[in-house]
Amino acid sequence: MRKLSVALATVALSIGTVSIEAHHSAAMFDFSKRVTAEGVVKDIRVINPHMSLTLVVSDAKGTREIAFEGHSVNNFYRAGWRPNMVKVGDKIKVTFAPRKDGLDGGFVSSFVTAEGREIGFKPPGEASAPPATATAGSATTPN
Repeated sequence: MRKLSVALATVALSIGTVSIEAHHSAAMFDFSKRVTAEGVVKDIRVINPHMSLTLVVSDAKGTREIAFEGHSVNNFYRAGWRPNMVKVGDKIKVTFAPRKDGLDGGFVSSFVTAEGREIGFKPPGEASAPPATATAGSATTPN
């Protein structure tokens, strides 16, 4: 009986730990700023707990891969996104809240598909319309 109790407690703790590790904060992003980037989709995964997107971007800094994250599947659907709307190889434009540490990447607030359809989201903690956008080259300059 004691072994069964220990085994059940271990399973319960493991399940609780997995769900805690699966979610993280968006505190690393500066939601008071907006930056845009255009590039070719290398990877997109719209899965819970949030989406991930990798773009191959060519700009003044050169050609590089930039990783983004964004809302959950539910929020994507409510914003009008549907599977295969954005595919690997598509050229898209992304508007995002940049990382506070100044590195490439950020939290996607909207994107324009290869067909020109805009899908937008309300970022975490944002109560009103987003501020004006800046270009990718000014991601680290204050507004």
